Amino acid sequence: MLSVGNADNASPNLALASAGVGGVPSYPPKCVIAVFGNYVCVSSMIRTVIIEDEPLAAQRLATLLDDTWHVDIVGTAADGAAGLRLCTELHPDAVFLDISLPGEDGVSLATQLTMLTPSPRLVFTAGNADHATDAFRLGAVDYLLKPLDPLQVAEAINRLLVQVRPSEFGSFLGSANRSGVVLAPDKMFFTDTAHELLPVTDIDRDQIRLLARHEIVAVLRRERRTWIHTVLEEFATYYSLAELVDWLRGDPFIRVGRHAVVNLRAVERVKRCGDRVYRVRLHDRLETEITASRTGAARLATSLKIERYRDERVFSE
Repeated sequence: MLSVGNADNASPNLALASAGVGGVPSYPPKCVIAVFGNYVCVSSMIRTVIIEDEPLAAQRLATLLDDTWHVDIVGTAADGAAGLRLCTELHPDAVFLDISLPGEDGVSLATQLTMLTPSPRLVFTAGNADHATDAFRLGAVDYLLKPLDPLQVAEAINRLLVQVRPSEFGSFLGSANRSGVVLAPDKMFFTDTAHELLPVTDIDRDQIRLLARHEIVAVLRRERRTWIHTVLEEFATYYSLAELVDWLRGDPFIRVGRHAVVNLRAVERVKRCGDRVYRVRLHDRLETEITASRTGAARLATSLKIERYRDERVFSE
């Protein structure tokens, strides 16, 4: 089970209200709690302030940060003066600030934020790269271009975690990430003593499911997401297909197309549609069908021994 909430109440709470000036930090701090049998990992969330004068942009950023499961948005502000007061009172771990703010610009505000004790980590958002040099001169963790890309936001959180929660997050990943690189929630590979588990967010974004390999029917890339199908559910993730292919480790998974990997044990039927062209139907609630590429068809023919089992249920003309 994986949940997000206060340390004394693990119920999910991702719709975090913005704290106005004079707001107070949440105590106890929100944290991510992972439980595997008798093994428990806890990581404090990154307390974050958003400074953005465009309401839709602020809401978009807040949603993307919520999706990472590692950010507690403790306050928002729409201009530099309010943002400075908020950060002075709340002492956030990180600040996401727009480079173009009414009145005082983001670079001037960031200069003042670096003088706070302790000073927050800075992530800039901007419509162009004109001020990138100024941002990194101030020690910015990242410089994100609008429209914001979910993967880039997740990578920014990776960098923040390395700096803000190095010891906590290292223990949270345990031995799963032997390279020492901190990964975003849709890029974490959790392990226990028996087998590795893959974290995915459910459709309502109110809890994280941990999937074992044998539960996965297919992995499909579409619409800038990588979809993971089980028999009864589908999960949209930001993993790359290549990362999941590496994690699945081959048999019984094979790549049948540029954007598709299937579990051979979940193949319900393979239909020949021409010379070395096959249509694969999966055993899931959607009865998903995938057209195999020529290379994928060759892998299918070898793996399923189609010629040998021509008359069996799995194959049809």
